[in-house]
Amino acid sequence: MRKSPELLLLMIVLGSSAAHLMAQAPPSGALPGVLVAIGGHKLHIRCVGPVTGRPIVILEAGGGSFSTSWTSVQDLLSPNVRTCAYDRAGLGWSQPGPGPRTMRQEVFELHALLETAKVHGPFVLVGQSIGGLLVRLYEMQYGLDIVGIVLVDPAHESAILYSVPLGRWVRVRQQATGRVVPEPRREGRASTQYNPADDYQAEEFQQVYLSRKANPQPLGSRPLVVLAAGKRPAPPGTSDSLWNELRQERDEQVLDLAQLSRNSKFVLDPLSGHNIQTDNPELVARAIEEVLKAASKGTRLAP
Repeated sequence: MRKSPELLLLMIVLGSSAAHLMAQAPPSGALPGVLVAIGGHKLHIRCVGPVTGRPIVILEAGGGSFSTSWTSVQDLLSPNVRTCAYDRAGLGWSQPGPGPRTMRQEVFELHALLETAKVHGPFVLVGQSIGGLLVRLYEMQYGLDIVGIVLVDPAHESAILYSVPLGRWVRVRQQATGRVVPEPRREGRASTQYNPADDYQAEEFQQVYLSRKANPQPLGSRPLVVLAAGKRPAPPGTSDSLWNELRQERDEQVLDLAQLSRNSKFVLDPLSGHNIQTDNPELVARAIEEVLKAASKGTRLAP
């Protein structure tokens, strides 16, 4: 996978954020799930668990990761819960999709994938890292089918990341220049490498920020669990004092995301790093089960 300098540092800080802008070589080994055509390309999806299980849990990986990052969580839930993990275009076993690879495009493609694969709601969405922003965008677009959400050390719309071209830490959304994010599409030339002109991440972060400002609790009373990583090592070359300041803001931002719903729960996992779903899959599975129970019974989450 080709990585821009910006991406390398994004991966250090958030475990990846803009990797959805690029494609990578398919992994070795047998295809775990099935390939589904959604236009000019095919996406890979793996669904396990009882076919009649509802709500269905949709798992959205972090940047640069794909469906296999959820394997342990899926295995833990499979006796009683139907889960589907998929690969965004150009990642895992999925074919590259049309550019530009915006978050809006990826949300559109997930919806097309679920419709074509006949995976019907209601859904509980689970997103890790940049996947947390993607499931929030999905809820904004297709919220009628969403009954609950789990955010796993999610990216925040006001995240501060390091910019190599600028040589400093920047708040991503403040780099927006007012460009209009292109409409999503099913057909088009496949995007296989990073192109700065096609990077609308700042604009999309800003859109999420403005949407949240207008509607601070978009989930209403739908159950939400936010899991936060307790281990955050400093990126190479970052002073302890600066990283302590940045880490404090990052921790506050993850906690802030619990305010997206009036029925929420925040859990700090002191033993896990950014990839809680692989460091502590049992915790993620329990959080999903809690949201499923609250959503199914119309109850509040336990303290």
